[in-house]
Amino acid sequence: MTTIETLYGQRIRLRACGVLRIRERVLLLNHRLLNPENTFWNVPGGGLEPGEDVVRGLQREYREETHLEVTVHELLRIHEHIAGKLHAVELYFRVSASDPEPVLGSDPEGNILTELHWFTEDELVRIPAGQCPAFLKETVFPKKNKN
Repeated sequence: MTTIETLYGQRIRLRACGVLRIRERVLLLNHRLLNPENTFWNVPGGGLEPGEDVVRGLQREYREETHLEVTVHELLRIHEHIAGKLHAVELYFRVSASDPEPVLGSDPEGNILTELHWFTEDELVRIPAGQCPAFLKETVFPKKNKN
């Protein structure tokens, strides 16, 4: 059986990830192989190919995973993930889509995608620990500055 370490381990990966938020919902994909429950929700995105710039890489990942054409906007967050043999530097950008009707695509490196879903803030908060990046809620639904 293929493991996530087999697919992505023993190298540093630069990943571009896109936060698509429309009408107080964010699009997330479920990934298998990332934990024992085979449930891990995150925004679409993935590793860059040699010679590919970040914007084109993120647009390609969105096409592969959701069949959406996106426009890439500002950088929202940089996250470094190190766990065992896995090491990724992840760039989270805000993205928009003129026709946001996603269809579940695939991950060509080893299809680990199982489902897509539009989450509200309340639904995102209820995802169990370890089944979603811990920082995702603050990145997707930042607190409004009350000053």
